[in-house]
Amino acid sequence: MTKFRAYLERQQPPKVLDLLTPAGAKSSLFVTIPCFDEPDLLESLKSLAACHPPASTVTVIVVVNASEKASPEVQAQNLKSIQDVLDWWEHPPRPFFHLRLLHAPALPAKWAGVGWARKIAMDAAIHALDQSEMEDGILIAFDADSTVSANYFTAIENGFRKNNSFNFVTINFSHWVDDPELTPSLREGIIRYELYLRYLRNAMQWSGYPHAIHTVGSSFAVRASAYVKQGGMNRRQAGEDFHFLHKMVLLGNYGRIGEATVYPSSRISHRVPFGTGAALKRWEAGDQELKTSYSLELFRTLKPLLNDPLFFFATDEQNWHVRLDTFDQRLQHCIAATKTTERLKELKKNCGDAKTFVRRFYHEISAFWIIQYLNQSEESMGGKGILEEEATNLLSEQGVELPQVVSARELLEIYRCIDNSGE
Repeated sequence: MTKFRAYLERQQPPKVLDLLTPAGAKSSLFVTIPCFDEPDLLESLKSLAACHPPASTVTVIVVVNASEKASPEVQAQNLKSIQDVLDWWEHPPRPFFHLRLLHAPALPAKWAGVGWARKIAMDAAIHALDQSEMEDGILIAFDADSTVSANYFTAIENGFRKNNSFNFVTINFSHWVDDPELTPSLREGIIRYELYLRYLRNAMQWSGYPHAIHTVGSSFAVRASAYVKQGGMNRRQAGEDFHFLHKMVLLGNYGRIGEATVYPSSRISHRVPFGTGAALKRWEAGDQELKTSYSLELFRTLKPLLNDPLFFFATDEQNWHVRLDTFDQRLQHCIAATKTTERLKELKKNCGDAKTFVRRFYHEISAFWIIQYLNQSEESMGGKGILEEEATNLLSEQGVELPQVVSARELLEIYRCIDNSGE
């Protein structure tokens, strides 16, 4: 029994309609695309088709999906997307990749959403690898409203080939802030949204967290063997990318591909409760959230905890409490409320050496833990900081010289350069 077969036998996949299946395809690169109420699916496929072909055989798997409670308008758009793709596929020349088109028109409402659709697509790729008896493969996460640079496939292929130990990679992303169709308000909103994402990642890294990565659903790829080892994609209706990638982090050995770029959509969307589209929808409705961010001072309070995990392995519990008493009161409160000290005691008991303890320390003090702390602490502070000010403060801490007045757009370009210089 292969590792893929063992994983597949533990799954309970929903019934889907197989509308288009490549005959005899033996691919090792799979692009997986969830599609729900999406008018731009065909443009995304055309963008992939315009890429430089990699050496590996590629299959693109699209899952057009909806809840059993979806409106007639949503179902009609899904059917139009399907027909558009079928018409395009029937008119040569066909692209270099194979195409599989699945339709899940009535997923149980309790779980229906982007996470489950992404899981259906990725599990279909695992099934294809198992059927073709491939030893491994690469699953690429993409979205039905995104486009890519021409070197997308070759950069991903080369990234994994040069780094055989990588379990997953994140891929450079950039919203089209100069899209002429954007209104001034939407342009400001998307600039602020991406700046916030990049500030958050860099601030987490600055605070001492070693696994500060971008978790954008359209912009990562995972080795198939690592995917099944960690139990596959979740069925979350939103935030599936954050939860999945921070589960993958536990395996270690990951990297980033900065040579290629994914261009996520900059549109308003009603499809998920948070993320780009939802944030822009709230922005256009007058919400001012995109003008704010977690304050840099909150990240500063994390430094004594995150920068010296070995302290908790090398000293006794009495010294722990002496050290903890020097922490910021908000951090002390979170440590107590989450019973973190008790978990670290148990961790120390179960780790035979310092290296193992340090690695697993960041499984306990994880990205989830940090976000929980930030959310709790900002409430006690009475709100968040101003995005431009906090982003500027972080750059100043890192020795970046800035003019007295700098716009959100200028800050975004600086942060893009920082991220692209290597995470």
